[in-house]
Amino acid sequence: MTHPNDLQHMEPLELIRALRLAGRAREAQALAEKLSASDDPGCHIGQLGIDLSFAGLHAEAEKHLERALADESLSQRDRYIMSEELAIVQFILGKFHLANERHRMIRGRAYAEAFHSLILGDHPVWQATPPEKLLGMDEPVAGKRIFICLEGGFGDFVQFSRYIDLLLREGARAVAVEQCPGWEEIFWQSNVVTLSMATAEQRTAELERCDRFTFGFSLYARYQRSPYFPAENPGARIAIDPATVLSDEASALLSADTKRPKIGLIWKSASGVRQEPYRSIPLSRLESVMSNRACRFYSLQVGEISDEERAVMHRHDVTDMAPLLSTFGDTARVLEKLDLLITIDTGSGHLAGALNRLVWVLLSQTCDARWLDCQRFTPWYPSMRLYRQTELGNWTGPLADMQVDLSAFSTQASAENP
Repeated sequence: MTHPNDLQHMEPLELIRALRLAGRAREAQALAEKLSASDDPGCHIGQLGIDLSFAGLHAEAEKHLERALADESLSQRDRYIMSEELAIVQFILGKFHLANERHRMIRGRAYAEAFHSLILGDHPVWQATPPEKLLGMDEPVAGKRIFICLEGGFGDFVQFSRYIDLLLREGARAVAVEQCPGWEEIFWQSNVVTLSMATAEQRTAELERCDRFTFGFSLYARYQRSPYFPAENPGARIAIDPATVLSDEASALLSADTKRPKIGLIWKSASGVRQEPYRSIPLSRLESVMSNRACRFYSLQVGEISDEERAVMHRHDVTDMAPLLSTFGDTARVLEKLDLLITIDTGSGHLAGALNRLVWVLLSQTCDARWLDCQRFTPWYPSMRLYRQTELGNWTGPLADMQVDLSAFSTQASAENP
């Protein structure tokens, strides 16, 4: 944690970042707004735009990023970075078509050099791959073998898997998809769609074997031309391996109470993405939700649980399922038995949506741009409902709405299962 005395000696942008990362969102935003309004902010306006975006001041960020991109002397690398941030901002502001065109531009071959530097890096595997193997944004794929390289996390893998069959529909002869261990338990493979482990050896082999390589985020830019109608069924490639079964212990825990609706909980992420520390929520803030005694709660939170969190779980008789969740296949089988999952923006939330399981997602005011400006319902997953902050770091409104909705949900469930 930054010591208060250290803050006095920071440059304005450094101070904004320190305050934001310390959870002092209002102070960070107030200073960012002051800097934004200054005739001489003392920093590059493009960098200011990026920091305004991180602080949740998207309208101001858009203005500064557009001004910065008007500078023709920008290097391609800097232009890529600022264009990417501007696309993020415009997605969040509801300007989908502007954002989509910008995203398509930087993911295309015109920005191949910057893309290689920023996304691929200088690893020998990428250095040895001919640049022309990168799939162009509008390039035909008929007769080609396409390798989809891993980019992002499990949730990205789940969300973007919907576009795989569109490559086949365009005539691709085969698609290989890079993945991490265990993901194969929730993915439907076939004779033309296969998974490849994310190792240097296998990646090298696939890059040599394929005709073109691409990424999930690039397929999103290629195929998702409207914010309202996703280009394909969200669960087109998501299916639980029939060999994956619940353990006897998990089955017993989930069968212990047959009357009350079963509600899963996930409240924090360890991914360290740009939305933190606002993507996660302290478990204690969910006590208003867990106080609904008409429901039975189950923790699907993997990773270390603090003593304070254990105390909260004990207070509300929350059953800990995490020790029984070794893979996402295990998680998927548990989701089948739950009536509802309440989660922050996580891979498990995407998995629940792709499996058409009821899921409510708590979103920060600076959430991922792919949630667009949707307030409650999202086109990505029909079974998903969103609860998003209107003020960075303030969960009061979303939790109040969720508490009301959960009361109605449990009442209806009780009426259907007397």
